[in-house]
Amino acid sequence: MDNPSIHRKNVIRELLEAGSHQLLFLPKYSPDLNDIEHDFSALKRARMYSPINTSVDEIICNYCAK
Repeated sequence: MDNPSIHRKNVIRELLEAGSHQLLFLPKYSPDLNDIEHDFSALKRARMYSPINTSVDEIICNYCAK
């Protein structure tokens, strides 16, 4: 689970343990566990190397076409 305060409530832990589940928390910030972070990084890099007049929509379309 991620780390919002609602997930830290004891009732959540009790419900999971009652169902024979194991509760695991993700690190505070874990870009390697979040696939979209890799795409955001690639899009930022593409934007940095694109001509100045290239729209963000064009950059995204070109990235998605690959």
